Amino acid sequence: MGCGRYSAKLSDENWLYFNNAQRAHYNFVEGVALYLILILAAGIYYPIYASILGAVIFVGRLLFAIGYVSSGPKGRMAGALLVDLAILGLLGLGVLSGYKIT
Repeated sequence: MGCGRYSAKLSDENWLYFNNAQRAHYNFVEGVALYLILILAAGIYYPIYASILGAVIFVGRLLFAIGYVSSGPKGRMAGALLVDLAILGLLGLGVLSGYKIT
């Protein structure tokens, strides 16, 4: 992510590690609003399922970050798949909650 002041102080291997960790963090920050809104919407009528899927998202994001930092973009697939499946479940529960509200 750029060639700022860290680039002169880190070796190529450490720079790659730092860059991958920073990208994994940015990816989480970009999606956290969606996760929270879906968990809140789904939790109106399905709090247990929403909390379970929220825990699945947490584990998936952890696997995503570990895989991305250690293996680069190829290592993130298991965590990304887990997160995406949990998001689909939360989206479905959120739609059902919205339907019940109306």
